[in-house]
Amino acid sequence: MAASAKLLWVSDQPAPWNVRKAAQGRWEVQPYRRDVPLAGQLRESALAVACPNGEANDPQALARLLDAIDHASAVTLVLLPDDAKVAWGVLSRRQGKFLCARQDAPPEELAAKLAAAESLQPAIRDLERELGAARRLGGASEADLDELDEEMRLAARLQRDFLPRRLPEVGCVRFAVLYRPLGWVSGDIYDVARLDETHVGFYVADAVGHGMPAALLTMFIKQALRTKRIAGHSYEILPPEVSLAQLNEAICEQNLSSCQFCTAVYCVLDVKTLSLTCARAGHPEPLLLRADGSRQSLAASGSLLGVFAEERYEPLTVPLAPGDRLVLYSDGVEDALADLPGDRSRFADMVSSLAGRPRDEMLLQLTAWIDERPDGTRPKDDITVVVADIEP
Repeated sequence: MAASAKLLWVSDQPAPWNVRKAAQGRWEVQPYRRDVPLAGQLRESALAVACPNGEANDPQALARLLDAIDHASAVTLVLLPDDAKVAWGVLSRRQGKFLCARQDAPPEELAAKLAAAESLQPAIRDLERELGAARRLGGASEADLDELDEEMRLAARLQRDFLPRRLPEVGCVRFAVLYRPLGWVSGDIYDVARLDETHVGFYVADAVGHGMPAALLTMFIKQALRTKRIAGHSYEILPPEVSLAQLNEAICEQNLSSCQFCTAVYCVLDVKTLSLTCARAGHPEPLLLRADGSRQSLAASGSLLGVFAEERYEPLTVPLAPGDRLVLYSDGVEDALADLPGDRSRFADMVSSLAGRPRDEMLLQLTAWIDERPDGTRPKDDITVVVADIEP
């Protein structure tokens, strides 16, 4: 059978009966290999069917899948369960070389979608050949590369200007930050700001994706996230769930075509009462390390930013005490410290083991562990960790 008739099955589970039936007699179903980059396997296949399974609502898993599809010629049919609200929302707003169908769709429907995808292949391959020829004919000169390098340096400098120059000290709370972009610019952003004499607000946000589009979205987040409502000579500190809801609406209104969604967690701490309120938008759960050695995940519920315009976010309020430590982070650090791909539980254990150390020393040790990855590779995502200590 010709190589062009191969159908790559992208899932950790065997191909179900409806996919096998849809492919019968026309395409040869070939399971993908987890130990080989997906983009390369997609380039060698005419068509693909992807079923994210339990990762359907994981924004980073979706981002990796869409990035692999964007960098390959294969048109991919993505199968989703009906309850995968996040995935349906993300894919319905994004354009790309993929089609969507229900996971339990009948074989006839899947066969029709695969036939439609196959009909797009000649045009896609012709376009890729034309682009490749244009790149070879118009190769960048050394001066062009130097100019591009300087532009990226300026972009990185601009993005860092959006970060706090000095971490505020408010009452008994003290902060420290680990911030490591994957490249020149980062898809992560954080901020720590004194809201008044007794309140401090802080957040970590992660634009799903990499490079300049993600970095530009972080700068928009910095400007669009509102922490106060000012009327005349008075003000009101906005609860975190309200700030995230307003930010979500602002992103949705932009109707961005790529890299249009992100995750975030935003906290407001009353340093007088030590009452912490946080809201979370699809972001990793903050870790609260208690002075008595216990650990708590702050699992406030809320979906991604930039997907559903009317999304609402659930606030979670917890009391803090002297000696407690709160850790906010992006999922890049979970992946960087994982023993196995997709296993993010190790980060929480490693942070807990450092709970007794000073915050700066803890971040130095995390940095050392990241740089000593057993496979010798660099981290594959931006890394941000914000630590807040309640000092005695």
